[in-house]
Amino acid sequence: MAEDEELLDLVLAAPPHAHQPNLLLAAVHYLVLSGLEHPLASVYAQGRATADAPTLFRELCLTHRGELLELMTTRRTQTNECGRSAVLALGLAVAADRLGEPLGLLDAGASAGLNLLIDEYRLDYGALGALGPAHSPVVVECAVRTPALRLPPRLPSFSRRLGLDRSPVDVTKADDARWLLACVWPDTGRLPRTAAAIDLARRHRPPVDTAVAVVTSWAFAYLSPDGRRQFVEILMDEGRRRPIAWVSAEGPGVVELFDPPPPPAGDGTTPSVLGLALFDGSALDAEALALVHPHGTWLDWRGAMTVPP
Repeated sequence: MAEDEELLDLVLAAPPHAHQPNLLLAAVHYLVLSGLEHPLASVYAQGRATADAPTLFRELCLTHRGELLELMTTRRTQTNECGRSAVLALGLAVAADRLGEPLGLLDAGASAGLNLLIDEYRLDYGALGALGPAHSPVVVECAVRTPALRLPPRLPSFSRRLGLDRSPVDVTKADDARWLLACVWPDTGRLPRTAAAIDLARRHRPPVDTAVAVVTSWAFAYLSPDGRRQFVEILMDEGRRRPIAWVSAEGPGVVELFDPPPPPAGDGTTPSVLGLALFDGSALDAEALALVHPHGTWLDWRGAMTVPP
């Protein structure tokens, strides 16, 4: 794509917010999921690339240019990865241990609010055990690379929960639900789990508004530098009124409050940082708790081992 002038012209014809590769990829995936009859659909159904995939992808883009431009103009990236709940849950457990329960849960950049249903999922940490309902239709597996980590006996309780997003996704609408699936990379095996989480969200619809533990999971990075500073200033101001916990999972260096730990020798994936910032009166306590996979498939716990035994 980066070397194809016609595909780049397609991208440049869309508004500036659409000038990112994953939006075009999601738009193509959306057409495939909508039942478009095209040879590329069989490639997506296999969940792996074939030798002719690039040619088929290019052909679909050029023959369905108008439909793709409409999607790229009206939609934004909405990757609501419920797998991230496995790492966010441990950060929330530490917050609950230090601040008490129940917590008010606010997800900033919530998309459809799937991570607001964190206590409806079965979070499987392998040999260390699991959290959440044993018979949940959504099972999230997370490989823990810190054997000494102790899981909490249960997930925290939440008094209320709210999602905040500039373009909320309504899972009761077929088009919105399809777009949410379209933003999931088709060759990672995550589509069935996301579909199950969407079905669960339809029955336990989390409130997501356009505008307490505050959660950001790979959304804070989309703010401008000034926006990030203002976000933190708001939390600091609110923290003077009542204790506020901010559990963030973002790329290294995105949240300046945390000094990222040295990365582990790994699989080539750049690890993200799970951090906890506590705003209580005039005090600020910020700690990098773990290095985590961006989609929650593993974690390497680095914080003080204060998760309740």
